[in-house]
Amino acid sequence: MSAFDAFRATHGEPNWDDIVAGHDFGFLGIAEIQAWVSGGGPAATRLKALDGDALATFEAHLWAACAEAAGKTPRPGSARWSQAQDRWREALLRQALAMDSTAAQLAVKVERLYEQVGCPDDMLGMLRPSQPWSGTPATVDPQAVQQFLNRSRWNSSHRSGSNF
Repeated sequence: MSAFDAFRATHGEPNWDDIVAGHDFGFLGIAEIQAWVSGGGPAATRLKALDGDALATFEAHLWAACAEAAGKTPRPGSARWSQAQDRWREALLRQALAMDSTAAQLAVKVERLYEQVGCPDDMLGMLRPSQPWSGTPATVDPQAVQQFLNRSRWNSSHRSGSNF
């Protein structure tokens, strides 16, 4: 399952903030984003049509299409960015936990996610990062991952006023 599929399975269809953050984190490729773009204004149309050498300006076109559709583009440190980051983190943690893997394999996936997306303080207790200089592998507590995801789902349902 791709990161995009994991996101959709957890949160449904992404919004522009999710697309921008997903691209910045390296979860979404150009082709995936162009396939996602539908309708929209002139900036979205230009984004979808980019190819060849013009793809060198993809990111600027992505930001322009996002601003056109959502009013502005989320950037690191903004509330919109942080919320999209949380949605990606949750989706990929859920995907990692759902896969049939050993504790060592899960630890590698969670550590990679820590490095790629960052982690809030309440995630720090679930992973003991690897220490390459000493040969110590990463370890993870799957129950702590599940508890984090349960809190994440509870918090998002109470923020949005929805019931899961």
